[in-house]
Amino acid sequence: MTFGLINWLKSKYQDLVYDVPLWYPSREQPDHREWLLTNGLGGYSSGTVSGAQTRRYHALLVAALDPPHNRNVILSQVDELLTINGTTHQLATNHWASGVVSPTGYKQIESFSILPSPTWVYEINGNYLIKQCTLTWGTNEVHVGYTWLPDSDNAPADVRLSVRFLTGYRNFHEKLAGSSDDRYPQFVSPNHSVIILSEAAKRLCLTWNEGEYESQKQWWWDYHWPEETARGEPDQQDLFFVGSVSTKLHADKQFSLGASLDKPIEKPDCHAAVEKNLKRQRDLLRIANLPRNTASNLLVLACDQFLVSKTTTDSDADLGVIEGYPWFAESGRAAMIAMPGLTLATRRFDDGKRILKHYADNSKDGVMPNRYIEEPRTPVGFEYGAADVTLWWAWALYQYHKTTKDVQFVTEQLPLMLKAANHYINGADKNMKIDPSDGLLKCSGVHQEHSWMDTKVADYPITPRAGKAVELCALWYNFLETIIFFARSTNALDGQITELEHYATLARQSMQKFWNADRQCLFDVIEPGFGSSNLPESSIRPNQLLAVSLPYRALTTAQEKSVLIAIESELLTSMGVRTLASTDSAYQSIYGCGFAHADQYHRDLSYHQGMAWPWLLGAYCDALINVYGLLPETTVRINLVMQPLLSHLIEEAGLGSISEIFDGSRPHLPRGSIAQAWSVAEVMRFLSWQNRR
Repeated sequence: MTFGLINWLKSKYQDLVYDVPLWYPSREQPDHREWLLTNGLGGYSSGTVSGAQTRRYHALLVAALDPPHNRNVILSQVDELLTINGTTHQLATNHWASGVVSPTGYKQIESFSILPSPTWVYEINGNYLIKQCTLTWGTNEVHVGYTWLPDSDNAPADVRLSVRFLTGYRNFHEKLAGSSDDRYPQFVSPNHSVIILSEAAKRLCLTWNEGEYESQKQWWWDYHWPEETARGEPDQQDLFFVGSVSTKLHADKQFSLGASLDKPIEKPDCHAAVEKNLKRQRDLLRIANLPRNTASNLLVLACDQFLVSKTTTDSDADLGVIEGYPWFAESGRAAMIAMPGLTLATRRFDDGKRILKHYADNSKDGVMPNRYIEEPRTPVGFEYGAADVTLWWAWALYQYHKTTKDVQFVTEQLPLMLKAANHYINGADKNMKIDPSDGLLKCSGVHQEHSWMDTKVADYPITPRAGKAVELCALWYNFLETIIFFARSTNALDGQITELEHYATLARQSMQKFWNADRQCLFDVIEPGFGSSNLPESSIRPNQLLAVSLPYRALTTAQEKSVLIAIESELLTSMGVRTLASTDSAYQSIYGCGFAHADQYHRDLSYHQGMAWPWLLGAYCDALINVYGLLPETTVRINLVMQPLLSHLIEEAGLGSISEIFDGSRPHLPRGSIAQAWSVAEVMRFLSWQNRR
């Protein structure tokens, strides 16, 4: 008999007015598809459908100690033992270094959903135990609840649940090795226990609404992370068993646990915590005002996961963007590319402005910061030096103005834009400067990458692109025209844009230098400045898409059509746009160069050498509109382009989100992070576009 999880959820949560996706995981092998919860502070909870932790980043509570940075594992996992009339059933699933999977609780999972929060239905001899997990928005708290639903015809007389708490305080990038040290002292009081995690007195606070707690002090050794094995990374850890709480279960009465950082939860109530988050979900869906279907709902809620701040109680606080989960940090580039999809498409206009202002306030000489660099336990701040982030910021500002007509905010940003333009023109950064002879942006530095293809090995770029890169020059020209447009439409910068107009004219004419007459598309880089020939780079890459997709462009219509034909014939896949043509000798078809246990070097080697990136489909769709206009055929084409990613959103990898990359060749398996901001944002942007035009 199939349990009706959707009906049960709707009977418990009156605000549950949207479609609930449901999955029936295999009982033959662990289902390693993943789920994700976030708290708006950079913290999160993540795991798999099976309950097994398959990567170092999986944990029940990961908290940002310096929100939204410096993330640390606070509570690793809970393991459950359900005893029915004296027979014990272990509900956890663990992988061990020996290769054994034990216990095998996944065999008891009847159904699963991620909405309104991750919910598992365990089926044991016709009885059901429902487990729910949720984070509290704006705090470092996790709630776990259990509801017992016995067989109505043959209810067991004695049912008990014991929940074990396992921790291992560490930076979330690291692994933990057990030792003989006397770690994690704890102080137990009625209904809560406080465990001291570090010399800095960080505390794990455990609470429960009923039952008896028994403290423990045991290392459990040799857990295995299969996904880390596949990534060629350290793949084992040890966990510390701090204690367990046991209680007798009663029909349809929830047993709740809470875990938090530093401050105990007074009265853990998982049902109330889910209701509170459900109200927030309902508000986000109402604000987005899109058709209520599974894909649309999941996208709106996924967009929210990337927005982070030091506090969620101040609506004016800086708002940043996490590039992707589980391992990426805050990123300026990701924020600018993703902002329109994350906020404008979901009608969170004030949040869009907060993102733009946050990165503008952290600019240096008009140059926007790129990624936030974190060393374990010590945040070290933003990284500067990327040539494209400021130019993407202007694109995002243009999208914001186009949507909101907020002239005042744009006027306030114009002096900063002018400062940034002068920074490029005057070559304040010696590694990126405008060539006065042709108005194009030229970058140098053998150890530097200035755009999004930025992976390095031993401090050398995998895809060296010094010189005049096509997407940087396209973005630079769009940047100049955007400033000129804003200056004229706001009557600001009177008399200060003459030089910019000159450079815009030069750049528009000089973009013709990129035309590759032999291949009828654009060179990837011209005047590279290395090697004896100094010939342009003719590899077919997706960077040329930006010369067709941006609001201000310099190519002829015929050239734009020809570029699109090249993209479609050489790079376009069902899951994204390849980073290199499959006919190129340097093409890598599979992430990690095909190695089963690819290390960092081989993953980086393939990253921009053929992998398909979903976010580039957004640029492709913009290009379709720019070239062919708003014809019915264009709309149909865009809908077809986005459909495979909508299926992926519901069925693969990180359930309810979109992966960072896919293999360049079929079957285009998802790779990289399970939830990537710009992947989600670009699909959201065009789903919204289709419903609002």
